[in-house]
Amino acid sequence: MSTAPKPPLESALPALLEPLAQAMVAHGVTIGTATEALKKALLTAAEATSEVKLSDSRASLLTGLHRKDVKRLRNLDDDTPERRSCSAAALVISYWATSPEFQSTDGTPRDLTRKGDKTGPGFDDLVRLARVDMASGTVLNTLLDQKIVEELKTGQLRLLSHAFLPSGGGAEQVAAYQATLSAHLTAATQNLLAEPEAARNFDRAVRYSHLSPDSVEELRRASDTQAQALLQDINALARALQDKDQNKGCRGRFVLGAYILASPPDARGEQRQEDA
Repeated sequence: MSTAPKPPLESALPALLEPLAQAMVAHGVTIGTATEALKKALLTAAEATSEVKLSDSRASLLTGLHRKDVKRLRNLDDDTPERRSCSAAALVISYWATSPEFQSTDGTPRDLTRKGDKTGPGFDDLVRLARVDMASGTVLNTLLDQKIVEELKTGQLRLLSHAFLPSGGGAEQVAAYQATLSAHLTAATQNLLAEPEAARNFDRAVRYSHLSPDSVEELRRASDTQAQALLQDINALARALQDKDQNKGCRGRFVLGAYILASPPDARGEQRQEDA
């Protein structure tokens, strides 16, 4: 039996996969479903790193997948309705929160009618401006269901949150979980694979342990306030730049995320493993 140490990434895999495994167990995802997803991910990665179209045999060699699996997986469509709904809702919220024609005199998002009135354009106009490929009624139902938008007694619609944060563990929440984590993991993976002198994505974190619960809560509040302010400022800038670029056929993508992991000691005063 070989006593050679495992490659670093292989050794890190259990810790990297553990949080995802927790979500899988909570949502009833079994090893069979997870294996199918991993097969698809390996095939996608192999195709992305090849400068030419891979034959089924070549893809099988690079990934260890059976050729029949390669052929089958290449015909799957993973653009789910929940994924599109999550993206559309987030775009509409962004425009509602930042676009001048949807602002009150004090700079806050104004209440909207569906079709617009003398005060300005309405919700249907907002969906068209955001250029989402979904019916305005479908987007509205998603926002109402997630309690991000409230319908007032007057029939007007009020934005309650500047962020799409689905609740209830449903399909939209999973889609948001996917979008957020996949973007962060993509940035970190690009850094991991980058050549020594290549430019790298900004990916930093502040880590402290041995803090009291009060100190953890103070840090959480300060971080929450400052991160939210940054995200709103960048959101407004990004929306304005996208409007400027809309007729140029541009395809550039930008993602900025922020996360806070505030973990007080448990009831026995022990720190979580990641703080050790």
